[in-house]
Amino acid sequence: MKRIAVVFPGQGSQYVGMGKVLFDGFEEIRSLFKKADEVLGFSITKLCFEGPEEDLRQTYNTQPALFLIGFATWQVFKDKTGLRPSFVAGHSLGEYTALAASGFFTFEDGLKITRTRGMLMEEACPKGKGGMAALIGADMEKISTALKEISREGHIVVPANLNSAEQVVISGHIEAVREAVEKLKGTGYKKAVFLNVSGPFHSPLMEDAAYNLKIALNGITPARMEIPVFSNVDAEPEMDEAKVKEKLYRQMFSPVLWEKSVRNMVDRGVELFIEVGPQKVLTNLIKKIAPSTPCYNVETPEDMEKIMGVIG
Repeated sequence: MKRIAVVFPGQGSQYVGMGKVLFDGFEEIRSLFKKADEVLGFSITKLCFEGPEEDLRQTYNTQPALFLIGFATWQVFKDKTGLRPSFVAGHSLGEYTALAASGFFTFEDGLKITRTRGMLMEEACPKGKGGMAALIGADMEKISTALKEISREGHIVVPANLNSAEQVVISGHIEAVREAVEKLKGTGYKKAVFLNVSGPFHSPLMEDAAYNLKIALNGITPARMEIPVFSNVDAEPEMDEAKVKEKLYRQMFSPVLWEKSVRNMVDRGVELFIEVGPQKVLTNLIKKIAPSTPCYNVETPEDMEKIMGVIG
């Protein structure tokens, strides 16, 4: 069998209606959604299926919602195929879904900690004070130099997501982010897109939130991990439970090394990537990072049927 890596998306992949086709088709998935509603104390099922979109986009809702959809999709796919991947990974919030797939988090603990993480991130910076922007067609050398020149106490901007050779997301105080976008115009990128997020994620402005997340993580007793999980903070596979918690703490204020993670998985023999969850954000990134390594998205039963022949 091919060496396969399964990856899970983060914020930005959500949409109203996600997961409904699985819910309608599988009794075991309906049970998972019911359990999620009980654990969280509100109907995340209704939020996923009916919205409103504005509420689903709130970080403290988005994160457990994406965790639920990713985990549920993985359960169906795993049961249908018997697949045991060589590695799992996830982009930011998606790393929590990957950890649940590896056995580190129970479904219930994963829901609780992603809800807590979302709340902490939402509260970390006063509304309107922080922000993020994606720089498309980015020149990393010029970006890094400019960000160092701009950043100072109370006016911070840093690389947050190193998604591919052509896409870098910057994060920090909104005025510093705007200054960086203006300073680099015409030289450091081809297009800038300000992201519709509630805070400066993966920047030093998240350090207080990360400390509180660490406390919450220390209250969780992890299970034995069965699959190595590539960490966002160092792009290396991890199976040590204590180190996982430390890396999740650091992930809150450190850049997501997604491009490096994908390249390192390929270097370790990965022949096929499968993105499990809504939309195709990671699939599209992986096709740019490692164009010679096939990547497929799995979201519906039809997707699963198509890929079963590919994975043998």
